[in-house]
Amino acid sequence: MNLMSLVGLVLFLTIAWGLSLKRDKFPWRIVLSGLGLQLALALFMLKTTVGENIFSFAKTAVQKLLDAAEAGTSLVFGPMANRGEMGEAFGKIGDSTDDTGALVAIIIGGTIILVATVSSLLYHLGILQRIVRGMAWVMRRILGTSGSESLCSAANVFMGQTEAPLVIKPYLKGMTRSEIMTMMVAGMSTIAGGVFAVYASFGKSAGYDNMAGHLLTASVMAAPVALLMGKILLPETETSPTSDGATAEVKPETSNILDALCQGAGDGMKLTINVLAMLIAFTAAVALLNILIAQPQQWAGVATDSTVTFQNILGWLNAPFAYLMGIPWEDCIAVGQVLGERIVLNEFMGFKALTNPEVTTLVDKQRSFYITTYAICGFANFASIAIQIGGIGSLAPERRKDLAKFGLRAMAGGILVSYINACIAGLFI
Repeated sequence: MNLMSLVGLVLFLTIAWGLSLKRDKFPWRIVLSGLGLQLALALFMLKTTVGENIFSFAKTAVQKLLDAAEAGTSLVFGPMANRGEMGEAFGKIGDSTDDTGALVAIIIGGTIILVATVSSLLYHLGILQRIVRGMAWVMRRILGTSGSESLCSAANVFMGQTEAPLVIKPYLKGMTRSEIMTMMVAGMSTIAGGVFAVYASFGKSAGYDNMAGHLLTASVMAAPVALLMGKILLPETETSPTSDGATAEVKPETSNILDALCQGAGDGMKLTINVLAMLIAFTAAVALLNILIAQPQQWAGVATDSTVTFQNILGWLNAPFAYLMGIPWEDCIAVGQVLGERIVLNEFMGFKALTNPEVTTLVDKQRSFYITTYAICGFANFASIAIQIGGIGSLAPERRKDLAKFGLRAMAGGILVSYINACIAGLFI
């Protein structure tokens, strides 16, 4: 299966070339150096003692975050916020037979609000910016990409697809079309820090304690791949204003530490409401779609236990992609369903399905589970196109036309970045 991961890597890069707007200008230097950096990161994180220590630290850090979040939610909600009393609530999201299913909103909300608050504090203190600039400097030196796109790609490791562009706000108006494409792909390729701990908790509840480390690895690995993917889809033919680096700094809008904490809490609350609304809406939408799909089958006399569902269709369509990542064929239908839900709905629904054993039963639990984690660790879905056009377009209205034009390709690029990440992970897992 490791060999199949290598075959999948080549095929996914070939698909990217087929989607390119300038196929005759394939950026060999950026692609080869980007893959080299990605392989080095994967080797370091997955096969070294230091990497094992980082995994252990990530697991501990997520647990401490959950404990701290529980302290806050317990003040407001009392015993309902006790994770011990909720049992396996995370793994039972959407299970109407479980009394604690509704209470999971409390844990999700508390975790997101705490992470958003801490992130806002780190941004106010300038710590997050220094880490991002350090990563961007490394990628610019190795890949030869411009300062603005390298900086934005690095920022996406920690921030969402509309927050990261704020780091390069002074450059948005003058960015080349290739840089705009790369920025959009980078936004589609990673998840926001606010939901990182939530997804790690989903994995922990399903018995996968190392999920936090793999999510962190996936986000870091995605940064150089997003750069090479953007340059494949639209190679650079213009002169970038930041080809020698990006020196302008965006000052935090918060006036002091207390203001930063308050703004982070407010932003976390908005994100919580958005996440819960999506969870309700998409779960209901899938249920309604399954009813519509099942009705003609019932009229035709198909047995209830043999009825084809929306998830079945997604699994069949995406199974070949799962196989190319190096996932054993017996798990490809189940994983294909998860891949499809991530694209059609969002990654939250993908992680929800992946970590619910009643929804997704895997034969090769370790390999299939963790490779799928890399494959869905990103915002690449149809809704994100509108989010980027609206969010980034409000920062630079003059670039809205380019954002709309590149939307579908950027989404495809984000999907391919995650799939290439999965292939690389498949070589080492």
